[in-house]
Amino acid sequence: MESTLASTLSIAQVQAAQRRRATALAMLVLVASLLAAGAILLVPVVPPLTLLTWGLLVLIAWQPRIGLCVAFGMVVLFEDGRLDQLMLPGAYFYGGLGNWVGLGGILPSPLELLLLLTTGSWLVAGIARRRLDFRGGRLLRPMLLFLAALLFGVLRGLVAGAALNYVLWECRFLFYAVICYFLAANTVRRWAHVRHLITILLIAATLFAIEGAYRKVALIDSGRLGVIPEFAYSHETVIFLGTLLLVVVAQHTFGAPWWQRLFGLGAALIGGYTLLATERRAGYIALLVAFLALAMVLLVTKRKVFIWFVVPALVAFAIYLPLFWNNTGTFGQPARAVRSLYQPDPRDAASNLDRELEKINIQATIHANPLLGVGFGREFLFVVGMPDMSWWPLWHYEPHNNVFWIWLKTGLAGFICFLTLMGSAVARAAHTIRSARLPEARVFGVLALGALVSALVFSYVDLSLTSARVPVLIGTVMGTLAVLDDLTP
Repeated sequence: MESTLASTLSIAQVQAAQRRRATALAMLVLVASLLAAGAILLVPVVPPLTLLTWGLLVLIAWQPRIGLCVAFGMVVLFEDGRLDQLMLPGAYFYGGLGNWVGLGGILPSPLELLLLLTTGSWLVAGIARRRLDFRGGRLLRPMLLFLAALLFGVLRGLVAGAALNYVLWECRFLFYAVICYFLAANTVRRWAHVRHLITILLIAATLFAIEGAYRKVALIDSGRLGVIPEFAYSHETVIFLGTLLLVVVAQHTFGAPWWQRLFGLGAALIGGYTLLATERRAGYIALLVAFLALAMVLLVTKRKVFIWFVVPALVAFAIYLPLFWNNTGTFGQPARAVRSLYQPDPRDAASNLDRELEKINIQATIHANPLLGVGFGREFLFVVGMPDMSWWPLWHYEPHNNVFWIWLKTGLAGFICFLTLMGSAVARAAHTIRSARLPEARVFGVLALGALVSALVFSYVDLSLTSARVPVLIGTVMGTLAVLDDLTP
């Protein structure tokens, strides 16, 4: 009896210690990200940035997983923006020197250097131990096939005469997903590491939501930002905010540390407001589809939650729609997103027309190159005219429909590989929510389901895979999902 009690107490103590270490590491990563942001904002002050960089190098050399956590935290926390001064760290982190000197497609960005350094540290550590202990995870085959498709798209573009800088400019972000997948699969080894990622997303997304709310009230509504609502926030921001809301729901459904559940209530409020402020109707539709996907899983897994939360939420939304059908304010944006499918206002109608014209050009290009695609770095066909977007260098290369963009660049086989990878990952996330025993595993399953479904739906109508943030998110999520069954306490 005494031995059993002692064993139980020791296990509880170990778990408590692991939770403390998880929280401490998550806070360390976030503090490091914020300090890096502050140092970058003070560009003339080189020594603090240099000191921080060397400190980060030492930490990554000691524990390569820290590099992945920093990359994950940075993409959640910062947009690639230059209009809002608080987002300038993101502009430097994703673009770096290359964008400022006109060589954005050739010179590596700080994010790319971070990922390469993390990968190199992991390899060196394995070689030094004489045991690499490589893990491919449950999604290894579809990920390798997708990698082969990307390499084919690069080769196809170069052989067809595409300029190297345009090839790299187009495809580089998709390779982030592959790198982050293998980094996560091989550095996430314990359940505490999963808790780190959940905590980082929860806190970083909340900090961004606070900044986004400030941007809405102090910069957008006052006219100080000086841009139309379409460009006030990065397009892909809604994916992160929507995922935050689903994680908060998951933590109250499956369990989480008390401070995270309490923190999550405020995070949901501020995150929901910022999500409305973005005015991106594709984001609302993506979140709705992700919520419905989660609802289907809860119907099987947690029927009480489905009855007492999902059903009332759907009823409330059904009541909300007619009440806010013609409301054009912040709180009427989700209703506007649904209404625009049937009765678009002039702004939405113009956007819909742009997408339809672009769709015609996409279809023409696919019909002309159905099997091999055109390859990265090559323009898609313009059989019908489109509104001038020459301010964007890649408007002849990257259509808003990022899903069919994969087909355009990698051909039919590459498109099938992409859909197989995403479908397998979504199925894996749903299986984790249903069958996992640990609360953090099920919460991470919801995080993965929300991120993957939202990204896939959003990418069907808008740009997301052509930026740095979303590939890092989905690559990290898929790599962690793939090894959940192999983790140790």
